[in-house]
Amino acid sequence: MSDDAEPIVPSAADRALPESSDDEFVARQEMRLAEQRASAIEAGRRKGGAAGAAMAGAMLAVAEIYEGPPKEDAPVTVEASSDPNDIDQDGVEVTVGDVDVSAPPLERLDPVVGDDRKRPQL
Repeated sequence: MSDDAEPIVPSAADRALPESSDDEFVARQEMRLAEQRASAIEAGRRKGGAAGAAMAGAMLAVAEIYEGPPKEDAPVTVEASSDPNDIDQDGVEVTVGDVDVSAPPLERLDPVVGDDRKRPQL
């Protein structure tokens, strides 16, 4: 490769890396995770010597493989301009295309409670 050619550097999106504004957060998270892992391995060493430390390290690796990468689920927020209809009291009236569909509210039933029969004594 000649000295005049510029190296090809993939963008953050191509490398699937977080934004540069997240670098500080990611670094803190990685430090905290490394401290937790070191603490777990040290606890294994105190309790079981070298074999305990090796087992703790192996279990951390197995847990990481089993759980996979963390999922980043964003919370779902839905806003409405009014309160939802109470179909139990008001019923339903909907127009779909040129067809009007309606259903009256259901009649109110008494609550179902436990059995009145006497239970056998044990």
